[in-house]
Amino acid sequence: MRLLRRDSVVPGPVYALAFVNVCIGLGYGVVAPVIPVFARDFGVSDLAASSVVSIYAFTRVLSSFGASRLLMRFDERTILTAGLLLAATSSLAAAFAPTFLSLLLLRAVGGVGTAMFTVAGQQLLFRYSTPETGGRTASVFQSGFLIGGVLGPVIGGAVALVSLRAPFLTHALTLIVGVAVVWFAFRSSDRKDAANGVVHDTTTRPEPMTLRSALGHRGFRASIASNFANGWVGNGVRFTLIPLFVATVIGGSPFVSGLVLVVGAVVQIVVVKPAGRLVDSWGRRPMLAFGSALILLGLVVLALVPTLPILVLTMVLWGVGGTCAMVASAATVGDVLAGRGGSPIAVYQVTFDVGTMLGPLVAGAVVAQASYSLAFTACIPVAALAVLLALRPWRTVALSTPESKVVVTEESAVPAPTIHDHHFGKEDRCHNRSLSVGSPTTSSPTGPDPLPEPVERTGSTALSLSTSCARSSERESTS
Repeated sequence: MRLLRRDSVVPGPVYALAFVNVCIGLGYGVVAPVIPVFARDFGVSDLAASSVVSIYAFTRVLSSFGASRLLMRFDERTILTAGLLLAATSSLAAAFAPTFLSLLLLRAVGGVGTAMFTVAGQQLLFRYSTPETGGRTASVFQSGFLIGGVLGPVIGGAVALVSLRAPFLTHALTLIVGVAVVWFAFRSSDRKDAANGVVHDTTTRPEPMTLRSALGHRGFRASIASNFANGWVGNGVRFTLIPLFVATVIGGSPFVSGLVLVVGAVVQIVVVKPAGRLVDSWGRRPMLAFGSALILLGLVVLALVPTLPILVLTMVLWGVGGTCAMVASAATVGDVLAGRGGSPIAVYQVTFDVGTMLGPLVAGAVVAQASYSLAFTACIPVAALAVLLALRPWRTVALSTPESKVVVTEESAVPAPTIHDHHFGKEDRCHNRSLSVGSPTTSSPTGPDPLPEPVERTGSTALSLSTSCARSSERESTS
């Protein structure tokens, strides 16, 4: 697929993670539409049937913090694989659940597994992210979810015609395929690195960053606010309220609402790769503000003019804005963490999930008491907060233009190691990144070099992290 064609600046394992995300998005899209219907076959009420969906999301949110603590004891690959296997096993067992209670418990276990591989995958992404390539790395990672999310419901509808249990089996199969891809991809990457004198230290845990330190950085606060708004509007309201809006206000059929949603999904897939390049060349903050502003604009125009053409325009605005904000926020968090782990990763992920849950509840309550226009208006403060926080300047590393010309802007005028609330020098930052789990370190025949020159594999070329730091020093002198 052209979207996942290898980019030489993005490390190979990131493409493996992107393919796993395809499997995850595909599997979830296959099973999600049939869960309430399958639950009702046990003779329970509609409320009880909907609880099967809610408990999955609830356990996913709660387990994310536990997963971040596990990553302080075990490496990301282990947690990622364990999470995928746990989710696959629970989905396989759910297909043969004898009672409603057993189905409910198995979906809760699936939520735990999902949290494990999601947080571990994010930490791996941030580990491979660099200030120069963070946007492109995040765009490759996120493209997997987008592709799987589009293909899932299409395949799920066909599979459900066979049996309501078949989608659960399909979900389990896709996750098992994801496990195989991760295992083979990382094993192949390790062999190539070993042939070039690069070894991976899986015994040293990354130094954690406290949530307080992360929250002290304006970029992190803007990122979680954007992620919350993206979950609230772009995922929650879009997929729950828009189909009802089409049927009630516009008078369209389910086919029309499906086409409207497809427009937004296709726009996201088309935009995600260019968004990654722009995040690296234009900057994190401008793209985050731009994306958040488009989400806000879509809410305003839809609240003022609730018609079908404006709805299609809103889907385009949400597709472009949501994708740009998603990629920019992930790249920003990667810059803030600088190769470290800890609870900030879980918080970043959970804000999206919480927004996805709260958005439909709040908007739905407003619809029940007033109108759809007021429901969209009630979402405006959430999107506006994301825009305001993104407009406030924060300190990041210097970024290069596509022509590799070094420019010093208000956003990038501060040297890399002096990220706000980071108490590490340049040498410490490079050393910590090289000793992180899954990060490469050089080896010598006579034992470990006391001052190794870490090398990060980026396609067929090797990028020396120490060289990267030297370049940063040069940029400081020029500024």
